[in-house]
Amino acid sequence: MNQPQAGDSPGWECIWADESAVPQYWRTPERAVVEWAHSLGPNAQCLLDLGCGVGRNTIPLARIIPHVIASDIAPSGLRACAGRMRQIGLTPRLVCHNVLGLPFASSSFDALLSFNVIYHATRPGLRAILAEIRRVLRPDSPVFLTFVGRVEENMAFYRSEVKRGVCQEIEPFTFIYIRDAFEDKYLPHHYSDEEEVRQFMSDFEIESLTPVLNEFTDEEGIDHVSLHYHVQARRP
Repeated sequence: MNQPQAGDSPGWECIWADESAVPQYWRTPERAVVEWAHSLGPNAQCLLDLGCGVGRNTIPLARIIPHVIASDIAPSGLRACAGRMRQIGLTPRLVCHNVLGLPFASSSFDALLSFNVIYHATRPGLRAILAEIRRVLRPDSPVFLTFVGRVEENMAFYRSEVKRGVCQEIEPFTFIYIRDAFEDKYLPHHYSDEEEVRQFMSDFEIESLTPVLNEFTDEEGIDHVSLHYHVQARRP
């Protein structure tokens, strides 16, 4: 069975196709991203928002950074992003592409954001994405990336779902639903611990690595605790 990857359009189209059904938190700017953007200074003239979705962070970024390119695999997400930007007088600069191969020349950007995107892949996929991110950045360029972390409660939950036959562990700590998925779980999620995140980021200079916990209840009323690592780094 061919498993969807971070760059697969159909999975993302299911999420973004009906903007009215997109949860509010996927349309709300991330405070940490806005603070990071304000801290970049005048050298950050051209930024790539990789995996922009419906533009939750693209809009505040475009108000801070002179040139922001927003990219996503899903045409519906880009259409929603463009519509929201035009409503408030911003000019959208959008590119539709697969995250596993970025259609930009080397050293095209001097800053890059990819928020809650790149971990929708296997380990080899993540490494390929990070190699592409490094390639398109100029030396000494800042990046803000997120990885989803391992919480034992969640790992136990997903393995019970594997036993129930609705989920597959396609490699260690990478899970994907094959039916009865909630939220975005029909896309692969690779869960890392801090040591693995640092290994993934070995070709970058890490400036901060912050674990962020969040509690939520899914559509079936099941409580979860999510952990994301917010990584601010530089391309050497």
